[in-house]
Amino acid sequence: MTRSPGVHLLPVHALLAAALLAGFLFGCSSKINLPPVTPDAGGLSYTGKFVWYDLHVPDIDGVARFYDAVLDWGMERTDPGSSKVKTIFHKGRLIGSVFELTEAGPAAGWVACASVPDVDGAAARAVKQGGRVVAAPTDKPYRGRMATIRDPQSARMALLHSPVGDPRDEGPGDGLFLGAELWTPDVEAGANFYAGLLGYQLAAVRLKQGTYVMLLAEGKPRGGLTAPLASLPAALWIPQVAVSDIEGTVQRVEENGGTVLLRPDPASRPNRTAVFADPSGAILGVREFVPPRE
Repeated sequence: MTRSPGVHLLPVHALLAAALLAGFLFGCSSKINLPPVTPDAGGLSYTGKFVWYDLHVPDIDGVARFYDAVLDWGMERTDPGSSKVKTIFHKGRLIGSVFELTEAGPAAGWVACASVPDVDGAAARAVKQGGRVVAAPTDKPYRGRMATIRDPQSARMALLHSPVGDPRDEGPGDGLFLGAELWTPDVEAGANFYAGLLGYQLAAVRLKQGTYVMLLAEGKPRGGLTAPLASLPAALWIPQVAVSDIEGTVQRVEENGGTVLLRPDPASRPNRTAVFADPSGAILGVREFVPPRE
């Protein structure tokens, strides 16, 4: 890959150390009240941080059993009057939403929501840079103002401005989201698109499988881009979840009907990754971390 002027090579150990420190509502009634992205109404703003994750599936009950077994996630109704939308919990903490697909809705999959101060302005920038808006900016009660875009390679992302602010930055926790990673056939074009859209600083490192680009905001890693490491039908944002036992997680995926697309590399310890498809076909990544000693 030819480096653009904005992409700077950093040592691998620096990127790994930084990483460790570190809805899309088609088919849903606008009357459904979605929970805020954080119960801590601190008014914090972290442009470019992935602050929420939405999952679209044809069978909520089936996928709920899968994620309960694999990641110890629970799913509860968002609205007592509707079984089509549920909130994803992990140890009492709200971390995402799951929506039952309709025939007119999108394909099964995850949608990562990135924080922006101005949803309308960001959506307009996406179009100016060659992307497209697939869900126009709309106000959702409690959740905030949202829009969904596709970049020039057709990868899908939601833009979100929460009225209560963003979740605080914390260290990784078992079963909690870390951010998202874009698998795209054109890493350089993708990096430049998102740098222009969300103001990311770009830091690239050459690995044996190609060039990996970290997306940094105010010096903190928020995501990354890589050429696809497994066969995918199109460019895709893949949310990443922290796990302390990556081998056990991969085993549970296979035991409960999921498909492992990328297995952890033993040589990459202690920052190994794996990617799998759940029984609905939605793709999720897990990244190993070492819990702090008590």
